[in-house]
Amino acid sequence: MTSKFKKIIILGGGPAGIGAAWRLKELSYKNWELYEKENFLGGLSSSFKDDKGFVWDNGGHIYFSKSDYFNKLFDKVMAGDFYKKLRKQFIFINNSYLPYPFQNHIRYLRPQQIFECLRGMIKIQNNNKKPKNFLEFNLFSAGEGIVKYFLGPYNEKIWAWPLDKLSYSWAGERVSIVNLEEALENIILMKEEASWGPNYYFKYPKKGGSGAFWRSFEKIFKNRLNFNIEFEKVDIKNKTIYFKDKSVINYDYLISTLPINFLVENSNLRASIKKTAKNLKYNSGIVFGIGSKGELPPELQNKVALYFPEKKYCFHRMTVPSYFSPQNVPKGYWALDFEISHSFKKRLNKNEALKNIFDYLKENKFIKNQQAVVNFYKRNIKYFYPIPTLDRDKNLNKLQKELKENHIYSIGRFGAWKYEIGNMDHSFMQGVESINKILKTN
Repeated sequence: MTSKFKKIIILGGGPAGIGAAWRLKELSYKNWELYEKENFLGGLSSSFKDDKGFVWDNGGHIYFSKSDYFNKLFDKVMAGDFYKKLRKQFIFINNSYLPYPFQNHIRYLRPQQIFECLRGMIKIQNNNKKPKNFLEFNLFSAGEGIVKYFLGPYNEKIWAWPLDKLSYSWAGERVSIVNLEEALENIILMKEEASWGPNYYFKYPKKGGSGAFWRSFEKIFKNRLNFNIEFEKVDIKNKTIYFKDKSVINYDYLISTLPINFLVENSNLRASIKKTAKNLKYNSGIVFGIGSKGELPPELQNKVALYFPEKKYCFHRMTVPSYFSPQNVPKGYWALDFEISHSFKKRLNKNEALKNIFDYLKENKFIKNQQAVVNFYKRNIKYFYPIPTLDRDKNLNKLQKELKENHIYSIGRFGAWKYEIGNMDHSFMQGVESINKILKTN
């Protein structure tokens, strides 16, 4: 290890920062510290228990991974104190529940909709055109019908950004590719094929919500953690970090999980680099939690999440906290989480959004009126999704090259600014890998 005595500072206590800290501990490396502006670990993957006993996640965060390293660590840290669940997800369309993924279950649609989806799939057979953007990627790979009824409106909601202004290089296994033969087979034989995707099974802590796993590391890292200290700026030339409480610390290597645009803006890097950082785009989000007394409505039982493509709903996803763990809600109550994305390209009126949620609940007879809601949770999230704009990779490559030349590793969901590697396990492993690079180990 050539960096045996080098000081390593980690900014941010989310999954990426925790991954870096864990690897340092695993290697028995001594000269490091982690700084976090909150008084807990977890970052965007945190959970919050309110005074009425409801546990709320920042959206539906679940544990699944192709990484044996991460899976073994999760099992070790949680020591069996978790559930293993089927990810039973559905699409709410035409006031009915269509199993996910959409194209495998179009037989549940109305006849005209089925015809349009099949016609679109037939038209794209042997299409060798190369898409220029994410909208064309969907049209060329799924057809006009599926884009019209699901992929188009749903993605417009989740990104809050024009789809023809997004790249498609990030898609990979995040997007279920259409197969005409399978679609026809499912329609004619009335088959269900809901086991698509890398996360059909998932794990989830029994107590404390998704964030319980990350908070477990507070005891593991102990004196290495510095809470309630917020980053202000970094002098990259002199390798000095300034915090808002007026404290100052030097480093040899910096691992930053802060949004990369924010880090660059608050540094003394040259103006051209700061201009590049401003080209990165993101959306914001809001999570509304609704709690009510009684039993969970039968239609929502055994469902982990619903997706909402129809434009009459402003929210794109709803999750059922009690499906993740019954201990997420007090006994005798039920709860729902609603997620909404917004950006300067798509503004959000929060009062209208809340009314939209209540209208949905009343229309489906989940509640009689707003008075039936006994608990209400709202959390604004400034950085929700890093947007894969057409020029994202070009800008990122320039920024990351500049930072690494100055011994700075910018990692995590917004540190790396890549949604496709922004899951909790991906972010954690970025932390592990950054330490391996710094210490030149495997």
